[in-house]
Parts: sequence; C-alpha cells; structure tokens
Amino acid sequence: METFQNPCPWQTIPDMLAAANARHSTRTAVVDGAVTLSYQQLSEQVSYFSQALAALGLGKGDSVCIWAPNSWRWIVSALSAWQLGAVVVPISSRLKAMEAGPILQRANTKFLLTVSNCLGDDFPAMLAELYGTHNQRPFSELTQLENVVCLDQKSKSVSCLDFDTLLEAAGAQSEHPQGTTGSSLCEILFTSGTTGEPKGVMLSHQQVLQAFWDWSAIGTLNENDRFLVIPPFSHGFGINAGILACIMRGMTHVVVDFFDPNRTLELIESHQITVMSGPPALFATIAQQHGNRQPGKLRVAYVGAAHVPEETIHCMQRDLGIDRVINAYGLIEACVVSMTRQDDSPEIISSSTGRPLPDVRLRIVDTDGRDCAPQDPGEILVGGYGVMQGYFNAPELTRDAISSDGWLATGDIGCLDEAGNLRIVGRKKEMFICNGFNVYPAEVEDLLLRHPDIAQVAVIGVNHPEKGEVGNAFVIPRADTTLDLMSIKQWARKNMATYKVPNEIFQVSTFPLNANGKVQKDVLKSMAESQTESQSVE
Repeated sequence: METFQNPCPWQTIPDMLAAANARHSTRTAVVDGAVTLSYQQLSEQVSYFSQALAALGLGKGDSVCIWAPNSWRWIVSALSAWQLGAVVVPISSRLKAMEAGPILQRANTKFLLTVSNCLGDDFPAMLAELYGTHNQRPFSELTQLENVVCLDQKSKSVSCLDFDTLLEAAGAQSEHPQGTTGSSLCEILFTSGTTGEPKGVMLSHQQVLQAFWDWSAIGTLNENDRFLVIPPFSHGFGINAGILACIMRGMTHVVVDFFDPNRTLELIESHQITVMSGPPALFATIAQQHGNRQPGKLRVAYVGAAHVPEETIHCMQRDLGIDRVINAYGLIEACVVSMTRQDDSPEIISSSTGRPLPDVRLRIVDTDGRDCAPQDPGEILVGGYGVMQGYFNAPELTRDAISSDGWLATGDIGCLDEAGNLRIVGRKKEMFICNGFNVYPAEVEDLLLRHPDIAQVAVIGVNHPEKGEVGNAFVIPRADTTLDLMSIKQWARKNMATYKVPNEIFQVSTFPLNANGKVQKDVLKSMAESQTESQSVE
C-alpha cells in the first residue's frame, strides 16, 4: 500500500495553525480583495476573536454555525472556534431561512456567525421573520441559540453583535485552554438524503488533517503556491481543501466570495495563481474567456467528475498552461477517497478518479454484498480513517450507512480496473448535481410541499447542457385550487437555494405508480424529456 515518508505531523487544527505561524509568519496567508493577512496577522486575528467568543461563553464542544459567503472573516471565525475546541457547522450562503433554520436546530447551535447583507439578504432578519424575536435570546423558537454575530455590519432588524466591535473589545491576546485531541469533533457538515431532512456528518480533527495532508502531498502543493479557492467554505471541499490545506502547506489562499468567470480569470492573472479547483466546465469556460491573454502561472488543477473529456484535459494544458490535471473522488462521509497520480495519462484522468489514498480501503460489491470482478460495476464501499464518526444524533442512520466492520456504503456505483483505478459509472441514489451542487429530490419535494396550493410533488433530475443536471418538478394541486406555475416558481426562488429551484414545473392530475404504490420516477423523467401531458414554466 502507498505510504508517505512524512505523515501528517499534527493531530489538531490549532496545533497546525501554530506551526504554520512559526514557520511562515511573514508570508502571505490570505488575500481577500483589499485585505491581505500574513500568517502572523491571521494568527493574531484568531487569537483576538477566539478570546472575544470565549468571553461570550463559547467553549469546548459547542456548535458554531457559520452562515455567510467566503471571506477572510469566515476563515478567522472557523479557526477561532477550533481554537476553543468548538465544532464548526457551515451553512451555505445560498440557503434561505426555511432551509437554514432546521440545521441550526438539529445542530443545537449555540453561536451563529452570519452576515446582514448577502446579495441583499439580511440573514438574521430572515430568521426573525420565520422564528420570531425574543427579549432574552435572538429568536423565540431557536431556544439553543444564545448569540448572533454579524461578520459584516449589524442587522437593522435583529439585536446582534458585529465582528469588528468584538475584536476591539477583545483587548490583549491570551491563550485559551483547548483540551482538544485528534479524536475531538471539528466539523458537522450537513447533507441531505432520501428522507429529505438534513443529516450532520461528524468529522474529527485528525481525519480531515490526514486526508488533506495526503491530498495536498499527492498534488505536490507547497509554500510557493497561490491557491484560488472557488468552492464555498460551506462545502467539505471548500473548508478542508481550501482553508486547512492552504495553512498546512504554507500556501497563499486567494478568496472568492461568488464565482464569476471573468473575475476569476482576472484573479488568476493578477495574483499569479498556481493552484485551483473546479468542475471541467469551469476550466473550459475560463479557457474560452482568456483568449490570447496569458493565464498566469497555473500549474495544478483539481477536477472532480465522473468523466472529464480528454479534449478538456488537453485544452487545460494547451490553453491554460496547466502542468498537472488531477481527477479525484470523495464525499462528505469519507473525506478524500481516490486521486489520479503524477504519471497518469490523460486517458486515465479522463475516465477514472484514480487510486485510493494511502490507508483508504475500497471495495466494489454487488447487490448481495459480494466483491465484484475488475471492470464489473457495483456499489462503492469505503473503509479507513476517513470514514465519518457518524451522523449527528442519528444512530439508526449511522448504522444503515456504516457496517459493523467499518465499511461505508456510499450509494455510488463504480468499478475498478486491473490497476486499481476507480471509475464512477452512476449513482444509486436519486441525487443529481446542478452547477456542482448536490441536489436531493426528497429535500426539494419537502420544501415545495410547504406551498399552500400543492398537494403532491415529485422531483427528478434531467440533463442540462450548461448546468450538468437540473430539477424538474411534477405537482398535483390541492382540491378546488388553480395552480399559478409562475407564482410557484417565484415562491421557490424566494424560499430555497437557486440550484434547488426546479428548472421546469409540470402540473399533472396523477402520478404513475408501480405495484407497490411508489411513484415511477423513470416514467416522469421520460415525460419531462418529451414534455408530453404537461404544462411547463421556463
């Protein structure tokens, strides 16, 4: 089995940050627009902010939700929470209050770090409208939540604290007892499943540090690299490959709040970016945009896709000057699973996600749980240190996902070739991916059923030339109700993340059912593709 001469030298994130500051104190750690922080300045900000949070009562094991777009303050917030032994619970800035609220409740959130202006949305005000205000705590119906801190400016509608005021009040630096070990929880990353309810994936300090130490070593990342981190920090990749990998390798982290192709190209050029990640379509778009301009010194590109067209790989190397294209496979419940290697050909990078990381185990099994022969598809099982601690406060779901001998059932279908390269061939679950975001039909169905005029709903994913896949919703109206499909779509845009909003909505009188009374979603998919027996909204 592949091993490295230098395994991850730290067990906890605070220890890693302290080592990075000692080694790279004067080097640039973070660039966010006009703000530039050296490793020493980053460490100082973390020391001040962690002291301020501790004074408010944050301590070991407490849950801290961060609901905000990417920024240098997001990075300081997460590192400060970890400094105190707290558990970081990221929430996507694309979510609305109706989606974020259940996560705050399920995570028993004590502190919420958020913003009052995210593309015009005041997140605390949105929560107040849904959950009410209280004279002794921020929101009436969120009884566990003790403090709300805005990372930008105070909300005009809700009593809360703000980041800058807390820093000013923190006073001199001081050290806080951590009591944190490698097995301590550092993250609860919420994902949804077939139940439609958010599930909190629990990961420890040691797990994420080891996974992304190996991930960055295989990618040959080092202190001379400048990493353009495009994925949101609310995603497992954004927070771990972005924040943690940059610090552990002494890289410069260039922050992107919201992706825009033209702005991304400008950042690549102006900051001489050497490392970035994204889906194949992102790099194709950047290649088309840059024309005859030199795209800087980009040398390593991480893509994560079941299939990367070989022509895209050649285009990335030829037009963007990228030396190394890496395909990889991972999931929140198992961190990083597999990666292509330095000497892999474009054909292998195109058709596979490479071989497992050191000390990560991989099996392909049939429906009876027997190991499949090479090239035969089956469900992907993952074992090893990266498998999650379990789902937060959901022991039954954990037992369903992880076998007694430690194998995680991913729900993904793949096969192994003779060399051990993993090829992803499909998904066992109904999940689909829109613009790089996982979309779970059951969750979208639950949200749509909150509309007063909808009696039943079924959501399926269909192919889309630009977004990869999009959702189509089939709705049955309540009795004596006339549906306004445009109004429903506007309601969906207001109450759920953009990538979850159905691309098309079809009104039907009944659903096709099988002998067990379950909706035949394959029939609905055919109906959507042919647009028969339906009324659609673009």
